[in-house]
Amino acid sequence: MKRLLIGFLAGLALGSLALGQAASNVNSVDQSFKDGGTIWLRLASGNYRVRGGASDRIVVRWYPEGSDKMDEMKKIKVRTELSGNVATIHTDGPVRDARFIIELPPRSDLFLRMRAGDIKFEGIEGNKDLRMTAGELKVDIMPSSYSRVHASATFGEVEASPLGISKGGVKQSFTWNGGGKYKLHASLFAGEVSIF
Repeated sequence: MKRLLIGFLAGLALGSLALGQAASNVNSVDQSFKDGGTIWLRLASGNYRVRGGASDRIVVRWYPEGSDKMDEMKKIKVRTELSGNVATIHTDGPVRDARFIIELPPRSDLFLRMRAGDIKFEGIEGNKDLRMTAGELKVDIMPSSYSRVHASATFGEVEASPLGISKGGVKQSFTWNGGGKYKLHASLFAGEVSIF
């Protein structure tokens, strides 16, 4: 019985240690911000997923791409700046070694400025002005919510499956008009714009 108890306590201690290590793999920034505002994303080149979250918070989390990148996570800087109903999120440092999840109030107008990488937007209702130099830009939309959708890629592909549009090659773009109230502009120099 004594051995069983010692084994149980040792297992519990190891489990707690493993849980503590797992928790330390996540870095985060949490900022209160109300629904209906404007958010600027000034992001260093990297891998991001931007999605709707709580209606009163901005939460940014980042995870290492591999176990050998743990030390690099401490060098990443994430900063939020607030001015009335406008928030700006900046990322800096070795962000290529990380995966980011950015949760925003679901009703937000978004502006993205990013040099290169992969970014995906999901579950956010509002106007969007998204500009990248190179990489993959994915945006989910409900067509009935938009009055205008414009997308372009100087070199690459432009796909908008909900609108029945698919183009590839050089200087590809389209403009679509609908009956909603929001506008979407998505552009990059080289890569793929995917509206789904």
